Amino acid sequence: IGWDDQPKLYGGCQANWGMVTDYGFPAYSDVDDGNIVGNVNGTQPGVAPARSFFVYWENPRGGNVGKGICSETTSYYYQWVGLKNNTQWVPVDDLTPEPILVEGQKPSPNTLTSTFWTQGTADSYSAFNLPKKPNNSNEMFATDKNGQPMPAQNADGSIDFKKAKEDQDLDGYFKMVTWPVTKNLNDTGTVNNCNVNPEVYNPMRKGLAGIDDGMSDAKKDENLTAGWTIDTAFYKYDVPRPDDPTITNIQNDTDGSLNASGSVYTGKLDPVVSGECTPSKDDTHPNTVTLFGEDPGNPFKEGQSKSSDDLVKSSDSWGFKLGETVCKVDPKSKQGGSWQIQDTNKQYPSPDPGNKYNGYRRYHAWVTESASGFGLTSFFSNIGTAYFVSNENAPDGKLSVTVPHTKNGILPANSVVTVKGTVSPIYTAWSSGGLGMTDSRMAVSMKQNTASDWTPLLTTPANTFQRDAAAGTKSSATNPTSGSVLNIVKTTASTWSWTLNIPADKFTGYNGDDETEKYTFQVKMINPLNVPSDPASINRTVDMTPTTLTLQRYDVFQVAGKAYKYVNGNTRVPETKGTVVHVTWPGNSSTDVVVGNQGSWQATPPEGINQGQFTAQVSSDDAESTDPQSGNFQGGNESAAVSHELEFRPSTSSLPFAGGWPLSVLKILLMLILGLAGFVACLRNRQESRY
Repeated sequence: IGWDDQPKLYGGCQANWGMVTDYGFPAYSDVDDGNIVGNVNGTQPGVAPARSFFVYWENPRGGNVGKGICSETTSYYYQWVGLKNNTQWVPVDDLTPEPILVEGQKPSPNTLTSTFWTQGTADSYSAFNLPKKPNNSNEMFATDKNGQPMPAQNADGSIDFKKAKEDQDLDGYFKMVTWPVTKNLNDTGTVNNCNVNPEVYNPMRKGLAGIDDGMSDAKKDENLTAGWTIDTAFYKYDVPRPDDPTITNIQNDTDGSLNASGSVYTGKLDPVVSGECTPSKDDTHPNTVTLFGEDPGNPFKEGQSKSSDDLVKSSDSWGFKLGETVCKVDPKSKQGGSWQIQDTNKQYPSPDPGNKYNGYRRYHAWVTESASGFGLTSFFSNIGTAYFVSNENAPDGKLSVTVPHTKNGILPANSVVTVKGTVSPIYTAWSSGGLGMTDSRMAVSMKQNTASDWTPLLTTPANTFQRDAAAGTKSSATNPTSGSVLNIVKTTASTWSWTLNIPADKFTGYNGDDETEKYTFQVKMINPLNVPSDPASINRTVDMTPTTLTLQRYDVFQVAGKAYKYVNGNTRVPETKGTVVHVTWPGNSSTDVVVGNQGSWQATPPEGINQGQFTAQVSSDDAESTDPQSGNFQGGNESAAVSHELEFRPSTSSLPFAGGWPLSVLKILLMLILGLAGFVACLRNRQESRY
């Protein structure tokens, strides 16, 4: 284990036990004082100088010459191991991921008869952290299988524990463990009379040399106990703090668990913050959790959860202390305990305004132990962020709906029903550093008045309403299910206008009943807590079905037929009374007639028209009422035109009722006939009166 200045190491005495490398070391030389150590280079923080550590398996014979003691040690295994998570020893991958066999150690002289001054041989027989030389393989210089220095093994023999710690995330406590390989002394023919046996004890063959990551804790302890710890070193190793607590939940109206970004939306300005912790093993000395709320003027420092230096140097940014509670045992907790503390929203000193809607508060916590008597604290927990959310504004109620209509009985291709409106959401999307809120969503739906369920049309995706977007910024969204397309334009700092185009083929179910053409369109704002606002809605008739005209008579005296607003097989529903049928006669004159009872309509050809083709058509079925917002008449559907040749009428005076005489003559004849009939009736009455 070394004795005073034996063997001589860096600094002239023992350097191998508890070497603290945090600040590095100056160069050292004993060239003018025995020149045993020689010149040793200075080092940077975290680096142990060359010839700081040694191994010597002394094998004193203790006056037993000739008494059959035959063993000697000329080789051994060694391995640097490091503490990880203050719970387990692991191989130092940058030095000795597996134990290294060193051969060439000189055994103690057989002439020794006691252990007195055996330490005096250590300088000559020990191995040091020095480069191996051709005439001396008995050195601890860590190389890979190709003979190249390991990452933390410097060429001069110094060891970079800083690199070893950082590369493997170790705690900073290192120790070198060695296991001897013992063989029988080959002294056949001497008074010892030893029988030559190549090997008496080999720890590797017994599975006791070295550790690896796959071993259980029990096996690691067995192997480390079978060896001897001869050298130890530290780099920024802290006395173990209590385990950090975790924040897992910030109270809201639902689950409250932190999302992937460590945040929660909540409608409560005084939420309960809760999480997990590691309880004390001594109930009389409990671990206490303290909760802090961030001071926006001195934001949290990220390093507070990792570095002692950062934790101490940034005490002004710990935040406002909100309360403390004992870490209670909780079998359901991964850490074994749980805690909860309420932010009453009454402990923020001026000028902090406290928790406000459309704002946020960040929280972190630490644990203070009481068992040691020193009141050590953990590092800070993860940061949990609460975004405070209220109910959303209802959308502007000034909605408008535009309905497409048929032309010549056909709806134009790609026709859409268009709904328009404006919204001014409270919650708009923003981000700054690791913080940021999502925006409220706008949801548009419709319902046929005779149906019971609403049909979702489109809900805006996240980040549609950007707080920092400039006026005039445009965006769009599509719902593949409904086929609806939304176009949005930011008109002012807080207002967006929107237009939703709904494919015409989504309006089905019309069966001739006017109620089946009536729809309600509704829009809501849904805040980040998924709570909808009051709706804005509008009722409109969506009539995209043209009138169907049929012809029943088409002679020169009269053209007549039927008008149906719905035809499906044998089902025919008469058109609304008052609908105008426009008839165009040969020669391009025209007549407008209205539909009467049961959809009937008729028109008389103008005088003088006795041949040619006429056409009948409904130019607008007047199904739409005046738009309630604009006051404009929306028009209706144009039917398909129906045409037919007027029946031929001969031009002969012998056939007065066949169309040969002018219509004026026919009228005169009719009046004469009526007058004669009246005269005959009067004579009959006079004759009857005489009797």
